[in-house]
Amino acid sequence: MALQIGRAFQDGIDEFLSERGAVFAGAFIVLGLANGVIWASLSQSLFDLFLEMLPPSAQANQAAMGSNTALALDIPVAVAAVSALALFIVSEALNIVTIRAFASDANDPIPDNIGRRLGKTVAIGIAAGILTGIAVVIGLVFIIIPGLVLALLFFFVRQEIALNDSGVIESISNSISLVTDNLIATFVIAVVLAVLGLVLGGAFGFLPISLPPMVLTTVSTILSSVVGVFSIAVTTVAYLQATESDYDVAHETESIGGL
Repeated sequence: MALQIGRAFQDGIDEFLSERGAVFAGAFIVLGLANGVIWASLSQSLFDLFLEMLPPSAQANQAAMGSNTALALDIPVAVAAVSALALFIVSEALNIVTIRAFASDANDPIPDNIGRRLGKTVAIGIAAGILTGIAVVIGLVFIIIPGLVLALLFFFVRQEIALNDSGVIESISNSISLVTDNLIATFVIAVVLAVLGLVLGGAFGFLPISLPPMVLTTVSTILSSVVGVFSIAVTTVAYLQATESDYDVAHETESIGGL
């Protein structure tokens, strides 16, 4: 089945505005704020260690420069580093279960089967994310365009892992195949989601009023988290279309039931 841009966004919006969307938006907001606190704390702790290594004459100048630590807490570097790693794993797990939830035709906001083989799936997701991330970074070094092309080709990797239980190489290969079969539609969806994330994520930075750093960081984190959930909904719906799953049958049944 050909990927339909309008339908992907319409059905993605419906999923996002549902009770299920609200539940996962809340989860992503909590995770986003926790990440903000931990990474700000880690940054502040590392900055303080850096200051201690400088001669006294240079410490004052460096301290005056400061760092972006609006949400920082006074916690040890080791604790912050371990917490950051734990939240990274939790983030991958939340992405996986969110994709599975949006793909499910169950009525419950949190379907029963979204946690199947979660440990193994998260490990595969992290490995695939590292591999594709390295490839994209290398591509960006070469005049940017190759990196953007690779990022587009890897658009459905996480959906492949979460819904098709694919391995690292298989998920990358299948994503490339799906994207090339639906190149224009996938490109448009990816660009719209990227622009939406950039605009809403940095919207408060362009306001003609001055906001406290903590407020600005908190609001930006919340908006970015919400956009992230919406992007997962749209991308998952698009994946279901492109793979010709039971998506059509489920939605046709809903339409008949609503008549």
